[in-house]
Amino acid sequence: MFKSIQSKINFAIFIVLLIIFGAFYFIMDQQKKTEIMDQKLKQAQVIYQQLDYLKTWIGKNGGIWIKDIKDDRYIVKEGRYARKNTSIVLAELSDASLGNKDYKFRVVSPKPLNPKNLSDAFENQALMKFRAMSPDAEIYKFDFDKKILRYVKPMVTSQFCLKCHPNYELGSIEGGISITIPIEDIIQEIKQNRIYYASFFGITMAVLLVIMVYLMNVIVVKPIKKLTDQADKISTGEINVSAEIHREDEIGELSKAIERLRISFKKMMNLK
Repeated sequence: MFKSIQSKINFAIFIVLLIIFGAFYFIMDQQKKTEIMDQKLKQAQVIYQQLDYLKTWIGKNGGIWIKDIKDDRYIVKEGRYARKNTSIVLAELSDASLGNKDYKFRVVSPKPLNPKNLSDAFENQALMKFRAMSPDAEIYKFDFDKKILRYVKPMVTSQFCLKCHPNYELGSIEGGISITIPIEDIIQEIKQNRIYYASFFGITMAVLLVIMVYLMNVIVVKPIKKLTDQADKISTGEINVSAEIHREDEIGELSKAIERLRISFKKMMNLK
């Protein structure tokens, strides 16, 4: 494939640099991608934590009282006032989140009182796993095709939950909070990082390749060519000019050997 030693050396240098920079590119790309995804995951965790605090606070305080009620969804009514329990508050917040471009959430269950809270396949799978895991477990999925992060964490049945769900067991996991967050921003950031890394490593590799090819040409290729020319001259009887290369490496040893050969030929020619 390659006839000259220079082309072989150049190709070898290119392959070595390609492997090294390819490995660095892959490692840095994966590290940055993981870092970006972790930031989006932390956003989902914070949203869940805030919702969990709100749910617990409302439950422990027996609900939120409002006035000027317009429907019959409330558990307790007293004149103009009615009490919103945890389920109602979370349902209203969930409906409000549908128009939020940053995230949306649902309270989900395989057997909900509200049909809108019926869990889908991903959420069902998560809830089934939660029953065999710690109550602090979380399940998430980055769906790059749909450009969303899906995050589900269980809701553990508390004492105040039994008022509306008497068939539940205290401490059981009957539902969870499902959060969906758009990830178009991190997809774009990952692409930009890849372009940056590819450009940086490509330019750096090209510069190093030129430098290393130049050095190999100066250190190895040119001296070998010089010694080759000297050997050709000796073979044709030109034995009066020395081309010894004063170096302490293998090329220097080769140069000394050719010089000894030249001197030997010269002595032989003089004897004749």
